[in-house]
Amino acid sequence: MADIVTLVMESREKTGKGENGRIRKSGFVPCIIYGPEIKENIKGKVNMREIERILAGRWESTRLNVKLPDGREELCIIREAQRHPLTDMPLHIDFLHLVRGRKINVNIPVEVTGRDDSQGIKDGGVLEAIRELEVETLPMSIPDVITVDVSGLNIGDAIHVKDLKLPENVEALADPEEVVAIVVTSRGVEDAAPEEETTAAADVEVVAKGKAAKESEDSEEKK
Repeated sequence: MADIVTLVMESREKTGKGENGRIRKSGFVPCIIYGPEIKENIKGKVNMREIERILAGRWESTRLNVKLPDGREELCIIREAQRHPLTDMPLHIDFLHLVRGRKINVNIPVEVTGRDDSQGIKDGGVLEAIRELEVETLPMSIPDVITVDVSGLNIGDAIHVKDLKLPENVEALADPEEVVAIVVTSRGVEDAAPEEETTAAADVEVVAKGKAAKESEDSEEKK
């Protein structure tokens, strides 16, 4: 489980497109905090470099200790991060306030291990795996990542949600039969077999034609 990251939130009284643009130019990102025990959304701004550092990691599962302008400290996670479509610069951050003892739904990144030991991959198979999994968990039990070991997979083998060994107080919300990781036959391997069959068939046809021609020549000579 990852450590809790501290983040300072400064006050932001004005809103609107123009004001948000000025905030970003000054090195900050507009943000809000909301949650089941937050009566009115708390508006503010956070340091651009600090939030970019968090977004560069597994931010979906990172717990944050947000220091508010009034001195309070609230446990949060980033629920949504809006980015510029071209520059990828953070435009707006939505923080979800976490209540200790109350479960929440959160998407956890999936990390695949054991690729080099998978016989299916060694045989030319291609690994397909999901990138994240939605779970229900307590704020203090949010896992940093869900690890999936594919070392035992052959071509055609799969790992399903029901096969995962999740940490205590963590429950997957997906269908138990949903595939998490699978090794499938690559297109190159699939295409190779028909080509070999076609070549073999062509060889047989050439031999057959040669035999027919030889029989025809023998017949002509007897005449």
